[in-house]
Amino acid sequence: MRSLFIMAFVLGAGFLGLWFLGGKETRIVNQNPDTLSSLNNGSIDQFSDIGGKTPQETLALLIKTLEKNDLVSAIKYFVPENREMESEDLTKLSDANILGDLIKDLKNVKSGKAIDDNHYNFEIVDLSAPAQQDQAAIEIQLVKNTNGIWKIVSL
Repeated sequence: MRSLFIMAFVLGAGFLGLWFLGGKETRIVNQNPDTLSSLNNGSIDQFSDIGGKTPQETLALLIKTLEKNDLVSAIKYFVPENREMESEDLTKLSDANILGDLIKDLKNVKSGKAIDDNHYNFEIVDLSAPAQQDQAAIEIQLVKNTNGIWKIVSL
């Protein structure tokens, strides 16, 4: 009985302390979200002018660069936030000698659709699926930066 009383006292003191120390909840709100997107998309990015004026042009430029096995230049077609991750992925594909498969898949892009004025998606169809079941295996997302250049978000 004594141990239950001590445990209840300790728990009660802990909750009381949390209640006093917790105070009001602090929320951080970005007052101007446009400033953040302009920083991410153009003003800091040294490669903001590298890419195409259309999503199709950016994809074609990426394919040409990958065919030359120039992974350093290929990364410049991606948004700044994803360059490091995509660089690692492309290097792994190159080291495993399957970069050619990616290039072949990129050349077989059949359809794309505009999400809005600044976002575009391509679908890579899985060629191993039966002809009646054209299923998108991979979706390539592109976004237009503040300079009007299309950059790849994910591959």
